[in-house]
Amino acid sequence: MNPFRSSMSGNAWVVPVSALSLVLGFMVMTASITATTRSSRLSLLGAAQQGRVASGTIDLQDQYVKMSAEVKDLRTENGKLQKALGDQNSSTEVLNDGLEQAKAFAGLTDLQGPGLKVTLLDSLKPSNADDAIVHDMDILKVTNELFASGAEAIDVNGHRIVTTSSFRCVGPVIQVDGVPVASPVVIRAIGDPATLEGGINLPGGVLSLIRMFDPAMVQIEQVKEMRIAAYGGSTERHFAKPVENK
Repeated sequence: MNPFRSSMSGNAWVVPVSALSLVLGFMVMTASITATTRSSRLSLLGAAQQGRVASGTIDLQDQYVKMSAEVKDLRTENGKLQKALGDQNSSTEVLNDGLEQAKAFAGLTDLQGPGLKVTLLDSLKPSNADDAIVHDMDILKVTNELFASGAEAIDVNGHRIVTTSSFRCVGPVIQVDGVPVASPVVIRAIGDPATLEGGINLPGGVLSLIRMFDPAMVQIEQVKEMRIAAYGGSTERHFAKPVENK
């Protein structure tokens, strides 16, 4: 019996076991290296992600601060615009009020209020006297006395009287701004009724002269509310022009 072969036969398991141990050791080492590498990679990846998150947070904060500043600026501009709009509305309102006052003064707008109604009629008395009928001068004098007594608007048979109004006798009728009117002539004036009546009834005035011939030719009535229409004639000017401010 060969003792060397016997020894080799008894230790035949050593070589496979050693080889297996080497393989297992290599695998363990490889697994350890892989785990370490993965852990390092994950750590690096986590750090990178954290950096990105931190960087993103900083960016969001910067954007928030920037947007907050822009919102503040926009609110400031909005406040300025609202103030300017309010000032513009106030200016427009003042301008409109002034325009309405000017139109009312010029007779270019309807007006309403209390006032006085004066009616002039031709006399029914049998007479060939010139004083028995209403004349253009009678209407002119009545309107002048009403304006002098504080009338703010006057019409004659529905025709608004303005600064350019004219009164003329043409045949059997009177023309007011070229429009024929006949007796009865109704003159209406907006103003304080009592003041207007007191002024028109002034002794020695036009009505007192008409009444001297026939009291029935004059009728006066205080009115609580009346409406006088705007002037309907032409407002065109051929020669007069506004003065330019220099």
